[in-house]
Amino acid sequence: MVAEAEADKERFFDLLDRLSPLNILPAETRGHIHTAQKEMLLAVRSLVDEAIRCVEEAEKPKTRKRTKIEVQ
Repeated sequence: MVAEAEADKERFFDLLDRLSPLNILPAETRGHIHTAQKEMLLAVRSLVDEAIRCVEEAEKPKTRKRTKIEVQ
């Protein structure tokens, strides 16, 4: 049963690969496209990370800076 499911999954992904318009491109070009997609995801991740940092910074309680006054 598990082996059949794995075989079905493999056939499905093989079909997707054959139907993909990227298959008409040379392998080197497909590799560059894959790398570019990864870089775009990393760029989005960095934006999300920065947004999270800003939200966390805004959630911190604001403390006033203390000034030491010398008393004689």
